[in-house]
Amino acid sequence: MNMTRLGITAAIVTTLTACSSLPEGRWQESTPAAGTKAMTLDIQKDRISAYAGCNRMMGKAQMEGGHLVVGNMATTLMLCHGKNAKREEALKQLLASKPVVEQHGDQLTLSSDDDSYTFIKQPSMEDGKTLFVYVAPEKAPCVGVAPMECLQIREDKSQPWTLYYGTIEGFAPEPGIAYRLRIKEFDVPNPPADASSKRWILDMIVEQEVVTP
Repeated sequence: MNMTRLGITAAIVTTLTACSSLPEGRWQESTPAAGTKAMTLDIQKDRISAYAGCNRMMGKAQMEGGHLVVGNMATTLMLCHGKNAKREEALKQLLASKPVVEQHGDQLTLSSDDDSYTFIKQPSMEDGKTLFVYVAPEKAPCVGVAPMECLQIREDKSQPWTLYYGTIEGFAPEPGIAYRLRIKEFDVPNPPADASSKRWILDMIVEQEVVTP
């Protein structure tokens, strides 16, 4: 009987210890709403960066009794519209609500009284190859599996624009704005026949400029 109680006590202590530390790493929403960008969180030491498709939010974070407590957050100042604005406000409210944190391996769940969001851990940015690319202010028609619009990119301003058929995770370009991005590139093991063998993830927006037509 004593050994059983000791085991139960040890399990409880282990659970509490897991909940008391910040879930460090890069996290991406597992099932974003249709037509929206996945929410992302980047938690390192006592800092958190959050993104829902428009502005990037940054602030201090700590754990208190299984809850994520986020301080006042600084934010970039892009004007958000429609779904992006609603998603950004929802993420702000979630982080301000001191959500309950549950982590099971590479899955992270943040829950408040009204909402619950599940995130999947992403590869460490330190392991990726660093690239710098320019992105044109407008997409161009292209044909993949079906007709679509592709980003126009180049690595140097002296080069012509080329079509990029993939996606840059965490990047939501606004029409009429030219960008220079710092990208992290990762190899994709065993990609499907019609998919890229490389995965691009936004590391930083280095420059952005409104371009007059």
